Amino acid sequence: MIITSNSQDPEVQILSNELKKRNFIVKYFVAKRFIANISNFEEEFKDLNPKIGLVRGIGIVPSQKIFFRLDLLSAIEKIGIKLINSRESLEIASDKFLSSLYLTSHKISTPKTIVCENNIDALKAYEDLGGDILLKPLYGSKGIGIIRINDKDFAENVLNALGQLNEVFYLQKYVEHYNKDIRILVIDNQVIAGMHRISDNWKTNIHAGAKIKPLRINEELKELAIKSAEITKTDIAGVDIMESNEGYQVIEINSIPGFTALQKVTNINISKEIIDFVLTKAN
Repeated sequence: MIITSNSQDPEVQILSNELKKRNFIVKYFVAKRFIANISNFEEEFKDLNPKIGLVRGIGIVPSQKIFFRLDLLSAIEKIGIKLINSRESLEIASDKFLSSLYLTSHKISTPKTIVCENNIDALKAYEDLGGDILLKPLYGSKGIGIIRINDKDFAENVLNALGQLNEVFYLQKYVEHYNKDIRILVIDNQVIAGMHRISDNWKTNIHAGAKIKPLRINEELKELAIKSAEITKTDIAGVDIMESNEGYQVIEINSIPGFTALQKVTNINISKEIIDFVLTKAN
């Protein structure tokens, strides 16, 4: 079973084909289409009858739906279906506050961060972080919704407007990284591949137009990536790292890492590595 918000997603299809080559039947669980009958929940999965579920997305949706979809993952685990990555991992890695907290508490260097609910507190945090920050959505991916703010008047306008919408403010000190960062894929505490992402501006996400280059992974990077994945309890992890003037800093952990771009700079068959690990866990 592949858990996804879109069964036609190209990477979901690549993983499906890898399974079909091995004579597995692949079925999809799409949360937005699922009706949870509390009194008969386990019966709903008899047609699927999976030993294991590969989680490839639950969608970016309003908070109540996020909580419901995470709850669905908990319910699936409760009836004995192992998930990769686990519901716990998904919660830690998907929630920027939790992942930052886990990394910092384990002495992993990460940008200074302040999280609050009040726009007045957020404005003070903006000042405390040096007047140059990244404002990020608490949940999100692909760089969507991230704003750099380094002007006080603009900060006041944005934070006041978001305050009216009852948003949570996740503010992170902007760290100079010379428009490039690093993505490393970790599977089962092993580094599989890595790449540089290079942009013509501060936003280095592939979906924002960044270019990719091969990466020679040194021992320090390898240890940092593996430790970050382990701390966040993420079996399959995309670890984002930037090289600042103060050394390597972990930006975030992705528990549903994309691999299409990374595949272009490595000879390792990433989809095969993912499916090999999933089937090992299933057995």
